Amino acid sequence: MPDDSSRSPANAAPALIDEKDLRGSIIRLAWPVVVQQASFAMVQLVDTALVGHLGEDALAGVRLAGLLLWFSMSGMIAIGVGATAVVARIVGSGESRDASKVMQTVLVLAVVWGLIMMVLMLVFGGWILGVLGAEPAAQAEGTDYLHGLAFGLPFFSFVFAGNAAQQGAGDTRSPMVVGLLINVVNAFASFVLINGSGPFPELEVLGSGVGFTIAGMVGAVLVAGVLMSGRRSLSWIPFRGGAFNRADAGRILNVGVPAGLEQAQFNVAFMIYTRIIASLGTTALAAHGVTLAMQTLTFNIGFALSIATSAIVGQTLGAKRPDLAEKASYMTMRYSLVFMSVVAVILMTLGGQITSIFVGGENSDAVVDIARQTMFIFAFALPGLAISLSLSGSLRGAGDTRAVLYIMAGCTWIVRLIPAYLLAITFGLG
Repeated sequence: MPDDSSRSPANAAPALIDEKDLRGSIIRLAWPVVVQQASFAMVQLVDTALVGHLGEDALAGVRLAGLLLWFSMSGMIAIGVGATAVVARIVGSGESRDASKVMQTVLVLAVVWGLIMMVLMLVFGGWILGVLGAEPAAQAEGTDYLHGLAFGLPFFSFVFAGNAAQQGAGDTRSPMVVGLLINVVNAFASFVLINGSGPFPELEVLGSGVGFTIAGMVGAVLVAGVLMSGRRSLSWIPFRGGAFNRADAGRILNVGVPAGLEQAQFNVAFMIYTRIIASLGTTALAAHGVTLAMQTLTFNIGFALSIATSAIVGQTLGAKRPDLAEKASYMTMRYSLVFMSVVAVILMTLGGQITSIFVGGENSDAVVDIARQTMFIFAFALPGLAISLSLSGSLRGAGDTRAVLYIMAGCTWIVRLIPAYLLAITFGLG
């Protein structure tokens, strides 16, 4: 068997992957993504904490509006997953200039999607909240929140796509810094606009949505600045002719659309799931809102490891090193499993204390009690979720997003939704 020195350059590990220290390479790429995704989840978590003290109607309304926000994320995820996989393959093969060209198309697709979602939120958002079962007071609060955040969707879509392309190229630190700054801006702007301070009016729930938009605008400026600087793996020159390429769009969407459909079907199923919860009353819905905020945080951290895995697998396959891709996949799965298991223990033991941070006003004790129980149950799902997210990231990095779509759709509709209806409604367990 030939030694490493006889390996041809075409089969060498990608420049960003140290074959002799694969663990270090994974950690170096993954930890900024974990921080970035956690900070993105914190945007909604902060909104939940700030709005929760306005009462259960406000919390329930924002909870339902959050479902529509996540539905808009399906398109962002489609474009982002496609961008990460395609850019990683190109960079792994040593063609960074082609990767920058692909990114131009990625950004155009992202902004178009964000504009479409903005219009839909403004026109149909309130009506959809009613269909989901919101009581009139919660529906009004949720509509205000949607109207405030809708204008931020094109900016957040731009941020999501730009970050995904950079992660595929191996630059995970720039998206991390952007994510942290977005969270700081969102927390400050939302707090000021919800409560009113100085020249700023007291907008309550609407202020939370406006804070989201302001944070998205700041994030878009930061991402654009990083890409235009040309100091990272990718470079972007705005308004340059030929920014959109149909062939590149086809490559991105061929990989990304199944991932977007995966997220879309999950969100549709989750809307039905939420409709079941809404039928149990506003208190149950408010409690689930807090639980969902924590679920989102833990999911996004697991998803961060999935993104890092996608980038590593894509680059190693681009360099024609499937052996490294397989080894890295199992290594990241172990890290994800350990982390999620620790989070599970925290939720099982401190669920009530965590919930009390986000809830105030009338009937808060009942909300805390229900949320504590649901967090305890959710904790048992985290180890399995860790394995699922990690292996899904490996498949996406390899370009096989259809298998992930079929598996996740079956689990969502058959394993989760049907038992939820039977247990909550048919057997009256609530």
